[in-house]
Amino acid sequence: MTGMIDPLGRRSLLLGGAAALMLAGHAPAKRHGPTLGLADTTVRKELARDYAGTLRAAAAMGYGLFGFRLASYVANDPSEPTPQDKARMVRDAGMTVGVVRLGVRGADYDRQFDQAAAIGARIVALTTAPIFIASRTLGQTTRSALDAYIPQLAALGEKAKAAGLTLAYHNHWYDLMPIDGDRPLDLMASRIAPDLLSFEVDLAWAWYAGVAPLDLLAALGPRVVSMHLKDIDRTHGTAITDHAVTPGSGEMDYAALMPRIARLTRATGYVEVDNPEDGLAAARAAMAYLRGR
Repeated sequence: MTGMIDPLGRRSLLLGGAAALMLAGHAPAKRHGPTLGLADTTVRKELARDYAGTLRAAAAMGYGLFGFRLASYVANDPSEPTPQDKARMVRDAGMTVGVVRLGVRGADYDRQFDQAAAIGARIVALTTAPIFIASRTLGQTTRSALDAYIPQLAALGEKAKAAGLTLAYHNHWYDLMPIDGDRPLDLMASRIAPDLLSFEVDLAWAWYAGVAPLDLLAALGPRVVSMHLKDIDRTHGTAITDHAVTPGSGEMDYAALMPRIARLTRATGYVEVDNPEDGLAAARAAMAYLRGR
């Protein structure tokens, strides 16, 4: 794995060393490809207005799995459906409960693991490590804090395993940036046993960090149990999360990326656009592009 930006340009960065052994010239993903999932972040505003209706709309687009947070985006929000209600509505819409997300700040993980197991989830994802949101600057931490946190993450993996669940760590750009010479994600992977920690690879945040997404997938191998699919457009908006756009509408060349992903992993890809103006429109555009419609 390498954190250096490829001097041959963005297309080379996209493909990475792992893709050098693969044939070129593939077309975008075919219409009847692997099942795609949708992450609730993409349709967060629509869910707040009509949770069940939004799920039905997503299922009608062709999404087969839906990933959602166990806790509300807003603390103690009485209008937020319970995890049990969310799971019921997902199934009523004709989809399967996908990756469910754990809280980060002050989370009661024992309770959340029980909730996840009760609704039939198999994978629980940690959106980020608490150490990366402890300061005013997102993603900023110290090596000592990182070294102290990794055993805590391993212990969390033990609890998830005991509950019959797979714990997956979700990367951002900042945990692929070196701290005192080592990337946090590398240290997590090397210090924590594979049966205690898997990974949900966000392809766009890897790209944003200057890491070839295919190289990251190849390096983590079977530990990749889920992926987030979005694109990067650095001219869109001002905040980093504003740069997240639908696959195929940014700089990452998903037409070349998707066929090669299928050669590296069987992990399900979930469309996740962080802050779209219209979540359902973003989900529809992503599905149309990724299915080659």
